[in-house]
Amino acid sequence: MTPDSSNPFLHGIDGPESLSGRTVVSHVPCAGCSYELRGLPAEGSCPECGWLVQDSLARWIDPEVHRHPTIANPRMVARGLQWLTWTLCLSFICWVLGMLLSHAPFSWFDVPSIPPCPSCWPGWVQAAIDLGSWMLWASVVMAVMSIPSLLALAPLRHSQRRREAWRIIGILGAGVLLWIPALVFQISIDPGHSLLELAREGSDLGQAGRWSTRELLITCSPLPGGWLLLLGIRVLLSELGQRSRTFRTSTTRRQYVLDVIWATFFWAAGALLQYIGGGLGIPLPVTFGMILKLISGAFITVGALYLVMNLTWVAKAMGAPPPRLRSLLSEDPAA
Repeated sequence: MTPDSSNPFLHGIDGPESLSGRTVVSHVPCAGCSYELRGLPAEGSCPECGWLVQDSLARWIDPEVHRHPTIANPRMVARGLQWLTWTLCLSFICWVLGMLLSHAPFSWFDVPSIPPCPSCWPGWVQAAIDLGSWMLWASVVMAVMSIPSLLALAPLRHSQRRREAWRIIGILGAGVLLWIPALVFQISIDPGHSLLELAREGSDLGQAGRWSTRELLITCSPLPGGWLLLLGIRVLLSELGQRSRTFRTSTTRRQYVLDVIWATFFWAAGALLQYIGGGLGIPLPVTFGMILKLISGAFITVGALYLVMNLTWVAKAMGAPPPRLRSLLSEDPAA
């Protein structure tokens, strides 16, 4: 059929579909007011707001989705993707809050922590430490709970891009396995003995030679697992992101994974400056490292939240894929 100006049509995955003489036979909400358009002429308009039915149909379908390889059990993959997204997000947030609650009172409020004197700490400091410890353990639990989601992604192996599916699952699995012990290491840092606090003490005293190597290694231990998780998410978004129109067309709310990875390098550089400043007994690198870690850490946190939003878009699109245009319309009388 060759469409002409007198015969309105829409393009679906099956080609141009004539709208002349056809009605909407499936659930289609009006794009203007969400009015149910089932039973209305495809050439007509919404009786509530006047929005063209043709425009509502165009927004309800997404031919791009049907051009990609079929995935076995997409709903299971969508649930696994959502579970992975939220467990890792909560794990990251609990880790950040746990470290802040356990160590920030000593760094920001000049509460003495060296030598350790828990009985001398104000009650609110001890309460913050206790809550921080619980948050750190919660971050470990949430990371462990993310493991079953990798099994839910298994149907990806049966798609036409089997190699990429194994790559996604392998990178994410390795990232989780490195992320979990790194979080356990964080709990081993005594309250007030963070890299920043030890570096500040060494630089304030001007005492060179006190290198906090153990604290530097523990502080940076989540980075390898975090990098693998981010790289796995990058591959996953590359493979599945095009199935979500919101993700494809978004500009301001779409997060690029490499930007977050670069921010982690700046965060690690800040930790290294603290280590060097504390070891040499020089205050300036410690202060500059703290500022660098705060700025890059804020960027990482915001970037992680945007990635959660992006992954949620993809999971939602996979769990409820848009219908084909032909399935929404009655038979073409001219066919």
